[in-house]
Amino acid sequence: MKVLIEKRFPSLYHILKAIYCFYLHYRCLKFIHKKETTQIEYPFLCTRPQNVFLDEFVRINPGAKFIIASGKLIVKKYSEIAYGSTIVTGNHVPTVGIPQYVLGHTHINDKEQDTIIEEDVWVGANVTLLCGAHLGRGCIVGACSLVNKNIPPYAVVGGIPARIISSKFTLEQILKHEEKLYPEQERLSRSYLEELFATYYVGMRSMGKDS
Repeated sequence: MKVLIEKRFPSLYHILKAIYCFYLHYRCLKFIHKKETTQIEYPFLCTRPQNVFLDEFVRINPGAKFIIASGKLIVKKYSEIAYGSTIVTGNHVPTVGIPQYVLGHTHINDKEQDTIIEEDVWVGANVTLLCGAHLGRGCIVGACSLVNKNIPPYAVVGGIPARIISSKFTLEQILKHEEKLYPEQERLSRSYLEELFATYYVGMRSMGKDS
């Protein structure tokens, strides 16, 4: 039937396809846990919207794909996911006697972990976040990177798999930035930031500007 309509009435086929896609889009949005200030741009794919939790002032740009089974996706305030990014909360485990054709659909023995994106994170275009990825506050993930582990706060990462290439700000810039964005009780302390820089950012440049 689909092929018949597409061949005989190509314009009607594309109109019906567009209507169906919009229907799926808005049905999906109905089940996502989100704030009023959250923005989700079409086209957008999400396999289990009830497991997605989006905080206030979060933006999901067009082409994002959230492939979720039993894990959760949590995106905290001020964060943005750029065009074409993919988030997968599970990882298939090869199982004797079960072909991939069945395994991929049934999720037997899948390894599922929550994917967490903390506050003020920028996930670049065409990034892939895999099972267990945890992006720390204020970090940046460069375009086309792949992340499958914890990323520390205010790190700039890139590559496949992603590695730290710089810090987003200097320590003093982070203190100023946090003062503008967060109430005092939510800010990262100077002692924590000093430890962070001593652990991850020794000898690295920062990419942010003061104004």
